[in-house]
Amino acid sequence: MAQDFLSWQLNDRYFSLHIGTGSATYFGDLKHDSHIRKAASNLNFGLETRLLSKVSARAQVAYFGLKGTDAKAKDSTYARQRNLSFNGNNWEISLQGVYYIFNYSGDYYRRKGAEPYLFAGVGASHFNPKTSISEQTIALAELQTEGVDYSQWALSFPVGMGVKLRLNTFMNLNAEVSYHFTTSDYLDDVSRRYPSAYPDLTTELVSNRKDEIPVINQDAYDNILIEGGRRGNPKTKDSYLFINFQLEFYLPPDLLSGNGPLFKKGSGG
Repeated sequence: MAQDFLSWQLNDRYFSLHIGTGSATYFGDLKHDSHIRKAASNLNFGLETRLLSKVSARAQVAYFGLKGTDAKAKDSTYARQRNLSFNGNNWEISLQGVYYIFNYSGDYYRRKGAEPYLFAGVGASHFNPKTSISEQTIALAELQTEGVDYSQWALSFPVGMGVKLRLNTFMNLNAEVSYHFTTSDYLDDVSRRYPSAYPDLTTELVSNRKDEIPVINQDAYDNILIEGGRRGNPKTKDSYLFINFQLEFYLPPDLLSGNGPLFKKGSGG
């Protein structure tokens, strides 16, 4: 048994599993400050495999929350009079290439104490913006608040950097930051113009909320925040930033095979 364990430990491990949490910060029409969200708002899970001395590939799934509000806009501005807000729980699945600054030593248990890396990839993000009115939470996409039937799926392009800190033979602590560009301007349900007509009162109430606060910008109130007026800026797509901390575990090369430790006789199976 001791020999079996030793051979299992010393076989190189090309696959690793990570799970982590961190913050997700939104950037778009309803972002009015440069603050990074501090609360935990992102859970992620992934699998990585070493391909070359400095190159790995990984697949990752993330579940994260985004939010933004015009309440943080400067007083008397158009945005403050617009008075829109959103929050949403989102999913992203992505494939990423990872480039390590240092060469791989050839054996996972001989890896360096700190391994910095860069990464980039492509993925798909599903978003579901919501808002609250009269203590009721309302999903916005189905209401078509701008008269646009937009998709709740978008391509995402994560780019970032990180470092892996060795905790013990089998485990790392990873810290990384990544910026995620998307192909959609509707993560916050704000992009173009107010529609010329509304199908019902609920849609109108959540689409144009200028009357919920006092008139602080008369020009915006009278000339912009009206039917056909500018509601957002379609020239810039929405995006988000992740700051993550992960625990990474190196997987035995034959973990799921018939010869792996999970299936050996006497292992409890």
